[in-house]
Amino acid sequence: MSASSNEAAAHLAQALELLGFVGDPEMDSTAERVVGFLSEFRPHPAPPVTPLETRSQSPVVIRDLRYHSLCAHHLLPFFGKCTIAYRPDGAIAGLGWFPRLVGQLSRQPQLQERLAEQIAHGVHTALAPHSVAVFVSARQMCVEMRGARAHGAFEVTAVAGAPDDALLNLVQPR
Repeated sequence: MSASSNEAAAHLAQALELLGFVGDPEMDSTAERVVGFLSEFRPHPAPPVTPLETRSQSPVVIRDLRYHSLCAHHLLPFFGKCTIAYRPDGAIAGLGWFPRLVGQLSRQPQLQERLAEQIAHGVHTALAPHSVAVFVSARQMCVEMRGARAHGAFEVTAVAGAPDDALLNLVQPR
């Protein structure tokens, strides 16, 4: 671990002790493990894309991309699936770019609403399509474990570009 990680782990160990988490040998290295875990959730830019030329304007749909993230308010996990639909305007991307985009944008403390908007913006910026629609559904551990203690799928839709009801229909759950 780096010097800053060691310092963060020492502070976290002290906070755990102040919260009463003492005397359990299973938690001896918890602070170091938590710091290591959180260090994996630093913001990442959208991955580069090499647009591929196309004449097609038919919708492209990438469905059920699984992701996980941490709630920016509570640092508790949320996880689910994302569906992206876009109507090309001269360019498409290789299909492997979309899971990388979702993965990189979700690997930071995040809000589900912001994640959906960032994905839509990322596709729109990279490919300049007519329109993009993104649907994100997730289980939110901050809602399930705290506060409301409610279970369910929380859903968000984001769009970019020209309005396109056909794309919105394509991203909604079947």
